[in-house]
Amino acid sequence: MAARRDRPDYYSRKARQEQFASRAVYKLADIDRQHRLLQPGQRVLDLGCAPGSWLQYVSSRVGPQGLVVGVDQHPLPNPPGPPIVFRQADITSLPPEDLHHLSAAFDVVLSDLAPATSGIKDVDHQRSLNLARRAWEFAERLLAAGGHFLVKVFAGPDFSAFVAAIKPHFQKVVLIKPTASRKESREIYVLGYQKKAKPQIKS
Repeated sequence: MAARRDRPDYYSRKARQEQFASRAVYKLADIDRQHRLLQPGQRVLDLGCAPGSWLQYVSSRVGPQGLVVGVDQHPLPNPPGPPIVFRQADITSLPPEDLHHLSAAFDVVLSDLAPATSGIKDVDHQRSLNLARRAWEFAERLLAAGGHFLVKVFAGPDFSAFVAAIKPHFQKVVLIKPTASRKESREIYVLGYQKKAKPQIKS
């Protein structure tokens, strides 16, 4: 008998009908509608981009004048074209500075990274947090002042500490459970809205 989460649901069927790579696109679309993250001409970094539905959505929002850089250790089924640039790499070992040749800074950094789950809640929570912290390292170094950071995290005891750690760097931080998230999922999206400029060091 198929597991419940493997059965096609409304969003899975909708994704196939609209030719998106996965149902995850509707999570991002929901967040974008609520918070207006994406605009024409932006430079966007998408961490954990495979199988590519977020890349599809983002590229349609930023348009031909924008730039969408996707990074994932897994290949994409269909190699993308402009404005998408895909880098196959493991972000746990990829230095953020290796992306400087594509853009010195990004207007939005997205992370839908998820660990290989063990079924043990605390273990999966910590693995998810490790990926979220790594995504924040990319955002801390590559996100432009005024830019937005969206990252998925599995709920658990250290979730609040992660939110508290990034909160001082943004004008506001919002916690979001998109409509398209499965009811049984422990995923929460953390949105850091409008990154604060780093204070100038006076000589």
